[in-house]
Amino acid sequence: MERKQVTDSVTRRVNVLVVMADEQSWNTMGCTGNPAARTPQLDELAGESTVFDACYTPFPLCCPARTSLWTGLMPRHHGVLGNWRPIEPQLRSAGFARSFADAGYYTHYNGKWHVPGTTPDRMGWASSSAIPAVLNGQDRGRYIEEYREWAAGQGYAFDAKHIENLTAKDLAALARRPYATSSLPLDAYLETWQCDRFLESLDQRPADRPWLAVCSFNAPHFPMSVPSPYDRIIDRDKVRLPASWAGGTAGKPREVRESHFARDFEHLSEEEWIEVTSHYLGLCALVDAQLGRIRRYLEDAGEWDRTVVVFTSDHGDLMGAHRLMEKGHWLHYEEDLRVPLIVRHPDGRASRNANFVSLCDIGPTLCEVAGVPWHEQHDGRSFAAMLGDTSAAPIRDYVTAETMLHDGRPGGDGSPFHARDWQWPRDSLNLSVRTAGHRYVFRSHDEAELYDLVDDPHEQRNIAAVPEAAPVVARLAGLAADEVADALPAAAALVRAPLASTAKGTS
Repeated sequence: MERKQVTDSVTRRVNVLVVMADEQSWNTMGCTGNPAARTPQLDELAGESTVFDACYTPFPLCCPARTSLWTGLMPRHHGVLGNWRPIEPQLRSAGFARSFADAGYYTHYNGKWHVPGTTPDRMGWASSSAIPAVLNGQDRGRYIEEYREWAAGQGYAFDAKHIENLTAKDLAALARRPYATSSLPLDAYLETWQCDRFLESLDQRPADRPWLAVCSFNAPHFPMSVPSPYDRIIDRDKVRLPASWAGGTAGKPREVRESHFARDFEHLSEEEWIEVTSHYLGLCALVDAQLGRIRRYLEDAGEWDRTVVVFTSDHGDLMGAHRLMEKGHWLHYEEDLRVPLIVRHPDGRASRNANFVSLCDIGPTLCEVAGVPWHEQHDGRSFAAMLGDTSAAPIRDYVTAETMLHDGRPGGDGSPFHARDWQWPRDSLNLSVRTAGHRYVFRSHDEAELYDLVDDPHEQRNIAAVPEAAPVVARLAGLAADEVADALPAAAALVRAPLASTAKGTS
C-alpha cells in the first residue's frame, strides 16, 4: 500500500489517534504484569507514554461505555442505559469529535460503533469505514456488510443468520466449548481486514490538516474463535487464573450466583479455563499486532512523532475471576470495570500514574491537549496535567459505575429508557463506588457488597453486613447516592434508605 508523506510545517497542531479494543481488561498486557501476555507493541508504547493504572469504565457494557467515551457523559445523562437503548435525542449530534471538526481537524472513525440512535457522521466524523450494520435496531459490531461481501469473494461462507462472521465449521466447534481455532486464515480475519481499511482511509486524509482518527476493534470480545497462530501464541504454562477463581461465586449476591455468567461456564475444568483465557489473550495479541501495523504506517508517513496516541477499551471481562466470564449489569468487579489506558504525547514524556480516571475523562483531555474548545456540558475532567507528570494533583478521589435495567430487560429491542422514568421496584439499579481502599456496590434488588481492597484485593469477602464496616458503608453509599441524585432522585433515596434506618436503630 502506497503511503502518503506529509511535508507541512512542524508547527502544525498534533494529530490524535485512538485505538480501542472491546472487552479488554487492564491486566491483559505485559506492561501491566501479565506473564502470559504477548503484547510487545503495547509494551513498547507504554515505555514512552503515561500508563494509567486506575482507569475505569462507567458502565461495564459496550453501548453505554462507548457513548460515555465520545460524549464525556455518564450513562444517566446520555440515555444509553443498556445495549441498544438509544442516545437522548438532543445528543445525537453531540460529542468531542464535532468540536475537533469545528476546529479544523479531519475526523475519521473506523470499526465498531455501538452508539445507538445516532451515527458517526452525525457526531462529527467526516468519514468512516468498516462500520457495522444496524439490524432490527441493533448495531451488530462484527456484522460489517462490506467485510462479509469481501470474505464471500475470497471463498468464505459465513452462516447467513449469525451475526458473528462464523462459518459452519466455527459454529460446530464453538458448540462443543467456548473457544476454537477460526476456520479463517489470519489475512482474512476481521481485525486484519479492518486494519487494512483503516490504513487505506488514512491515505485519504488531507495533507494540510491535523486529524483525529479512531480504529475501534471488536477483539477480544466473544466469541473466542481465534485465527492461527494467535490460537496457540500464548504459553499455557504461563497463564495464571485469577486468585478468586478457586472460590467461585461463593459469598456473592444471588443475582450474581444465578446469572448466566456463572451458569454458562460452571462445567469448565481448570484446564479449559486456561484454554479459554489463552484464546482471549491471543485475541489481545492480535489487537496488539494491528497497533504495530498502524504505528509503522505513521512512522513511514512521518506522522508518529506529531501524533497523540491513546489505547483503551470500553470495559473488561471477568475471564475466570469468581469463576465468571464476560461483562454486564450485575458484574461490578475489578476485572470488569478496570480498563487499559495508555496515552502517548509527542513530547516524549513517560510516567506511570495510579490516580483515578474515567473513560468520560478522555474527551476533555484530548481537547485540552489539542487546543480544541469543547463547549458542551459533560461529566468528564481533563487529566492532561497528569501526562508525564507524577506530581500532578488527582482529578478524582473515587470513580463510579452505574448499570440499569428497565423492567428487568436489557434493552435489546432498541426502545428508549430515560433516567427520569426509573421506578423501583419495576426497574433495577446497580451502583458502585471505587476508592483507594474499598469497593462498595449497591444493588436495588439484592444485598449490597463492600470489599476492603487492602486486605482483600480480589474481592472475595463481602463485609457490607459486618457491624464494624458500617461507617464505611455509610460513607460510600452516601457518595453513590450523591452521584446519581441529579438524574435518579428516586434511586438516590433508595440508596440512602438503609442508612437512615440504621441511624434510627431500626435495622
